[in-house]
Amino acid sequence: MGRGRIIRVFMALTVCCAANAARAGAKAFTASGYALPTGMPVTVVLMRPDVDVGQLQGGGVAQPNADWTNAARGNLAAALAANQRARGVALTPLDEQTGDAAQLVADYSALFQAVASAIIEHKYYGEKLPTKKGRFDWTLGPGARRISELSGGNYALFLFTRDNFASDARKAMQVAGLLGCIVGFCGIVTGGVHVAYAGLVEVSTGNVVWFDILRGSKGDVRTPEGARSMVDALMASMPVQPGAKPLGTGTVIVEPAK
Repeated sequence: MGRGRIIRVFMALTVCCAANAARAGAKAFTASGYALPTGMPVTVVLMRPDVDVGQLQGGGVAQPNADWTNAARGNLAAALAANQRARGVALTPLDEQTGDAAQLVADYSALFQAVASAIIEHKYYGEKLPTKKGRFDWTLGPGARRISELSGGNYALFLFTRDNFASDARKAMQVAGLLGCIVGFCGIVTGGVHVAYAGLVEVSTGNVVWFDILRGSKGDVRTPEGARSMVDALMASMPVQPGAKPLGTGTVIVEPAK
């Protein structure tokens, strides 16, 4: 997905987060009746997480921070591995690829971003698509099985997160806005913005079998502890094997599959 569309989707999520701060949390969609298979190993390949961490300046512009981003990417990968171990699921980060394989990974990462933006637009904040008739029916196509050829996994996990922490100038503007409310000139200034989403793809079919958005901060991803808190909240509703208990609670919307 192009950078412009990523920015538009992120801005839509940002507006939603600001407008629904009181209702911040996770909201997941899972195909009806879907569970991880039994009688066979469940191996999830972790696609390279799309992570961007920066600082929100006084005027509201986000300034990327490479050191924060690199730290967060490592922390999130470790937290995801720990989360999946607790589920009895093998999580394997996809190795760096070269040549045609690298292009394949880039293409499917971009395709997932495009599908994720459509899910966000039509399942969370936009008009329902009449052609789907309420089904949770999204796919990367059968060609996604090529991911398994690279990794040996039977599922692919995608993660996208944007964390912008308020600078001192931004915090000062927040205080000024609140003080203005006292004298009748109220200007609400939002603080840091934190949005994350994840999706699980069954690579044999390419179907997106689970998708979750976490709105609001559940932990500082720049630290191992904060990353674990965020990941555990985001992944709480991920499907489990029949008879197994989910690791956490959250708002899960189960809709008919195709």
